Amino acid sequence: MSGHRLRHRLAAWARASLLAGLALSVSADAADVPVYRAQGLDAPTVNFVLGNFEFVLLHELAHVVIGELKVPVLGPEENAADYLAATALLNTTRDDPVSYRRANTWLLAAAEGLRLSWTAGTARAGKLPYWNNHSLNIQRFYSIACLLYGNDRKVYADLPAAIGMPASRAAGCAAEWQKADQSFHWLLDNFGRKPAEAPGPEIAIIYDVPQTLVAAELLRAVQSDGMVERVAAAMRERIILPRKIALHMRSCGRPEAAWQPERQELVLCFELLDALYKLSDSRQPGFSRSGSMQLLQFPAVAGADQGGCRATAAEIHLGA
Repeated sequence: MSGHRLRHRLAAWARASLLAGLALSVSADAADVPVYRAQGLDAPTVNFVLGNFEFVLLHELAHVVIGELKVPVLGPEENAADYLAATALLNTTRDDPVSYRRANTWLLAAAEGLRLSWTAGTARAGKLPYWNNHSLNIQRFYSIACLLYGNDRKVYADLPAAIGMPASRAAGCAAEWQKADQSFHWLLDNFGRKPAEAPGPEIAIIYDVPQTLVAAELLRAVQSDGMVERVAAAMRERIILPRKIALHMRSCGRPEAAWQPERQELVLCFELLDALYKLSDSRQPGFSRSGSMQLLQFPAVAGADQGGCRATAAEIHLGA
């Protein structure tokens, strides 16, 4: 086996182990598929799943950009991919309050997902993957929270105290956000599409048929939101990849998302939707509305619809 193929398989295995941790007890066994709630998908569940799913999509696309364009990365690439995904979301223009609210709401959902997966994993006394090339999920949670606070300290003034972030760390979040934002724009300036250049190669989008009712309903939410198409269009506008790629949503037998360079394909597994749906059940009632974690609901933005995120699937009522 060549060194390149071995490195790729090891990287794919590491990603699989991370996402398996996120999935917690979800397995490929038919008896363990998530039970679809009779009342259908409520808006908080949809936003939780979509926020986490878009963050995973952006994280994997960061790997595509780094690998295909040979972007130099100092430090773990997984950390760089997290920061690129977060800054891509938070660079949504503030002039569009609906888009800005959606970006914040979904990044908060991604942070919540990391916290919940950590809490559930430690409750089951699982072995901590200190060897993994990803940071621990609880560290990733605090890193995203720090970026949120650093990006908008007025809106998130109470966030550090609400999540138990020490003042010494919170004091550096503005600088941490500034460095991340500068790095994001450095990437676009040095590797991005120039104004006179044509858009990048086509990005094909392929949807297979899900095997579970949960995944089918959540896929409908993903498609109704236009998430994958929106992200692919933004990618072509900002980055010119050296070759065509495909974004392929399909069944994999395990909850996973991975860039497969030899096939020029980024695979997004339906089992990941199942896993996120199941993880959403571990949210505490009122988690985003009361208690010590209440700041993980994006505060009101002037001009935004207080009833939810109009640009997301908040108004989609699936099921009975």
